[in-house]
Amino acid sequence: MKKLAVLVSAVSLALAGSAFAAHGAGPGGFGPQNGGHGGPGGFAAPANQPMVTVAQLQQSFYDDMRVTMRGQLTKFYGHDHYEFTDKTGTITVELDDDRDWSHINRGQDIIIYGKTDYDDGRIKVDVKRAVPVK
Repeated sequence: MKKLAVLVSAVSLALAGSAFAAHGAGPGGFGPQNGGHGGPGGFAAPANQPMVTVAQLQQSFYDDMRVTMRGQLTKFYGHDHYEFTDKTGTITVELDDDRDWSHINRGQDIIIYGKTDYDDGRIKVDVKRAVPVK
C-alpha cells in the first residue's frame, strides 16, 4: 500500500513540474525554444479599435490608451521587454511573462493589442494579446 502511495505522489509531482515549466513561455526566435500551453480562443479585441503606427503613437498618446499595432518583434531587451518595429519606427513593448507567447516569433508579422504606459519619461506598450498575421 505504501508503494502505491509513493508512486502516485511521484507521478503527481512529475505532472505538476511539467505544467509549471510550460507556464509563461516567451516568443520564439529570441533564444531556446520553449514549449507552452495555449489559452482559450475566440477572444478578439474590439473591431472598432483603430490601428496606429509607432510614429502616430509617439506624436499623440495618453497614458492607458488602448492601441492596436502591426509590426514585428525585433530585439529582446531582457526580462519581458522587447523592441517592436513597424514601417515608421520602434517602441518598447512588454510581454507579461505570466502569459504564453510561444505562438509568435522574432521578425514575424503580428498584430498587438495593448495599453500605453508612460513611466520614467518613456512610452511603452503593455501587450495584452498578440496575433500572427496570416
